[in-house]
Amino acid sequence: MSLVHNREDRAAARPPLPTVATLVCCLALVGAVGHAAESDRGWFDAIADWFSGSDDSDDVADATPSDVYRTSLDVLAEIRILREELGADDFPAEAEAQDDRAPLHVYAKSLEVMGKVSRVQRRLGMPVANVGQIPVKVIEPGDVLASLSTLLDQLREIKSQMVIAREIDPAPLETGKTTSMVYKNLADASFQLDGLVGRPLNPNDVYLNTMHLLDDLALIAAELGAPVREEAPAVEARKTPKDVAQQVLRASYKMVNLQTRLGMDASSVPTLTLVRVTPSEVFDATNMLLAETMRVKHHLGINTRREERVPSRNKQPTDVFAQVLLVIMNLDALMATVP
Repeated sequence: MSLVHNREDRAAARPPLPTVATLVCCLALVGAVGHAAESDRGWFDAIADWFSGSDDSDDVADATPSDVYRTSLDVLAEIRILREELGADDFPAEAEAQDDRAPLHVYAKSLEVMGKVSRVQRRLGMPVANVGQIPVKVIEPGDVLASLSTLLDQLREIKSQMVIAREIDPAPLETGKTTSMVYKNLADASFQLDGLVGRPLNPNDVYLNTMHLLDDLALIAAELGAPVREEAPAVEARKTPKDVAQQVLRASYKMVNLQTRLGMDASSVPTLTLVRVTPSEVFDATNMLLAETMRVKHHLGINTRREERVPSRNKQPTDVFAQVLLVIMNLDALMATVP
């Protein structure tokens, strides 16, 4: 039965005028039912939420890792539909299980995934989403949930533009999920997007991350009165991604040292096996360094955002190696300034 009658029905039998309170209540209930229809939730649940004053889609302040995990499953489901509908024919790698990941690290990973979504949009001739930066604040699960919700919106915008009508079955809420599990899902999402982007991450992407690192370290140096070295050292021998990864680990341990000297809780060092290292793994490790650099900025009260840079081109692992050495030199200069 329709909730809206036609004009003839209303003219034939006009009921007594309802009170204002009744009208407001009815309109709110109709809105709740309409919202339920759009979000695939039952109308009874929507009405119950209205009376209790809660709205799952708008309230992220009390989000838990389980809430974020559920949304990460929806992200994966949307990417799978895009892969099938757009004919991705690669065999994506599967991420390893993760440990000791904090909401900050997951937020950084969500930006990596958003960067790939923006590349898919560019490849399809669509308006490109803004990737953004990690905000200078304490990152909570609600911040990660908001970032993943934006990811979902962008993925669904791609479906809309490509006239893909298939919809996902929203993932159920499962308790007991951890932030590290969410990170693993986003790592899988990043690998699966490679087939839509057309390529995996490469030395150009890692080089850009090192430039972002140097920009943030320069902001920290200005606050601490430390010297800044801008010229990368010369590197003669040809380097591999494994060589670069070893230096990123060195930089990560120096970041721990700097945080300890500043009286902060030390970060965890990225887990790199150093057996068969790919640019994607090195990018991930530099992403974690960027996240920990943001923690230092927050600790020092530095709210200045670094400038966005144009993506690099024609970079090789040797170029990235030199940049990571420059990062290490500037970390050393910062530590020499802190008593």
